[in-house]
Parts: sequence; structure tokens; C-alpha cells
Amino acid sequence: MTGRSALRGVWVACAVLLTNFYSGLATAQTSYQVKKGEGLLAIAGKLQYRGATRFQVVAAIYRANKDVFPDGNLNVLKEGQTLKLPRPEDVAAISAAEASQLWRTLTAKAAPPPAVSTVKPASPEGAAPSKPAPGALGRADQIRRYREGLALESRGDDKSALQAFLEAGESGYGPAQRKLGEIYDKGNSAAPRDYENALKWYQRAREQGIEIPRPFVRSPR
Repeated sequence: MTGRSALRGVWVACAVLLTNFYSGLATAQTSYQVKKGEGLLAIAGKLQYRGATRFQVVAAIYRANKDVFPDGNLNVLKEGQTLKLPRPEDVAAISAAEASQLWRTLTAKAAPPPAVSTVKPASPEGAAPSKPAPGALGRADQIRRYREGLALESRGDDKSALQAFLEAGESGYGPAQRKLGEIYDKGNSAAPRDYENALKWYQRAREQGIEIPRPFVRSPR
């Protein structure tokens, strides 16, 4: 029994040492290089600041890099950009309530209107489309694919519905973009819940004049 107790003690000590090592390693970083497709919330989830919520880490990174986010726009991160990482004491100085409020404020901000014209609120099927990308669907096909997506969804074919909404949404159709935001916000059999992806599609829909309800603050974990 003495031998077993000693071995158990060694394992516990090793676990504590490894935990402290990796925690210290994460918070000792002074910068972070943005990887493809990463948003601020995802980056914050990869960093370890003992006792801090992910929103506190997001708030501290944002405040340390305000020059990277003009007008508080969180959707400007690009692959390869380098972010300054806050010190543990800077993260701890932001309360959980203050961090959540900042997140609500930043994600509720509407994007600046397009330079080519003023976007006005419109009915779902009359929303002003953005300039189509090369190979994008025309307006009539955007509406057709969106309606096909609704019909497929009502029949329980989430995979085909998602493809239809993506084709219409990527082509600049606002109602489809809002629908994609709702899908990723809640998740379904074809798309796991993805809060950052939901925010992206909601933002794109706003740019088309589509009304989007103020986002609720959710726990990222």
C-alpha cells in the first residue's frame, strides 16, 4: 500500500507541474498570429488566463489592439495579422460583467453602409442586394434558391436546405444570409452550432438592410 501511495503521489505531482507549466506558457505569450478563419472569440478560447472567462480575454485583447479594430469592427481580422496579447493582470482588471457588456456593444454594432449607395430597410424579399461576386447567382435565382431552401427545410432535408441557403447567401441575398445566421446560431443536423459563423452571417444580412434582433450574450462554453 505504501508503494501505491507513493506512486499516486508522484502522478499527482507530475499533473500539477504540467498544468502549471502549460498555463504559464500560454500567459507568457506576448503576441499571437491570426490563423485562417479565426475570429477574436476563437482566439480567446485558445489562450489560458487562470480564472478569466473567454469574454474577459476577448475584452483585454480588444483593448490592447484597438488600432486593429477600426470603429470597433471585429470582422476585420486577416490571416497572418499579429495581435498583442494582454498581461494576466490586464485581463483580471476587467470584470466579467464589464467584459460581457463590451461584447454586447461590439457585436451589436452595424457595419458602415456601402459607399455606392445608402442601404434602407426593406422587406425580406425586397432587400437591396450587394454587388454579386463573379459566378454568383442573379437576383431571380437567389430568390428561387432561398425559397427552395425553405421548402427543403420544411421536409427535414437540412443538408440540401443549407446548400441552397449558402448559394443564395454567398450571392448577396439578405434573407438567406439572415437564415444562415439563424441556422448557425442554433445548429441543426447539417451544421453544428457556430456562434462566430452566425455573427458573420447576421452582419452580412444587416448590410443588406435586413433587420436582425439584438444578439443575446451566450456562454461560449
